Amino acid sequence: SQPTVFYEPDKDGNMAIYGTGGSGKSAALRGIAIAAAITPRGGPVHVYGIDCGSSGLRMLEELPHVGGIINGDDVERVGRLLRLLRDSAEQRAARYAEVRGAAIVEYRKLANRPDEKRIFVLVDGMSAFREAYEHSRLSALWDIFLQLATDGRAVGIHLVVTGDRPNAVPASLLASIQRRLVLRLSSEDDYISLDVPRDVLNAASPPGRGLLDGLEVQLAVLGGN
Repeated sequence: SQPTVFYEPDKDGNMAIYGTGGSGKSAALRGIAIAAAITPRGGPVHVYGIDCGSSGLRMLEELPHVGGIINGDDVERVGRLLRLLRDSAEQRAARYAEVRGAAIVEYRKLANRPDEKRIFVLVDGMSAFREAYEHSRLSALWDIFLQLATDGRAVGIHLVVTGDRPNAVPASLLASIQRRLVLRLSSEDDYISLDVPRDVLNAASPPGRGLLDGLEVQLAVLGGN
């Protein structure tokens, strides 16, 4: 049996994708971003990206539902985006409470607002993002990021982040990560650290081959190369 695997944000919340270089992390983010444009039953989606890797998200900029792809070291634009999302989350929480909507799907129905956009925030390269923002003069922006991870799911804001090793995603963020995809890693110890079988993936595993909820999966590439 080879059923199709889906990322379902209301159920899955935030997601972390782990993998060594060349394992398909950036391609996985691109797949989610592209698929987010095709949601006939799920309502409109808006995508933002923070690229702390090798510009793997840059090609998404031209898509009409992508609000912007920001370089991770562009502190001004990253700060502007995070503050915009924080303000949006607070405004949404107030609006949803008015109609007693527990989540974005309920709010769309109760408030007759089918155009309310779900928002994905993709962060490619959590190690570099942490290094720049967690323990520095920019720690206030890191705090906003953690707040979005904690509070965003209920108001239709979801984070999908990538890391090249188990400790790339800190415990403070991991507490708000509901789903984890593990692609090929650089050592057996890394699989043990993430509590997944170490005998499924190896150096010969193709890009996009991974472990999700105890199952072996192969990610599709939307639109060829």
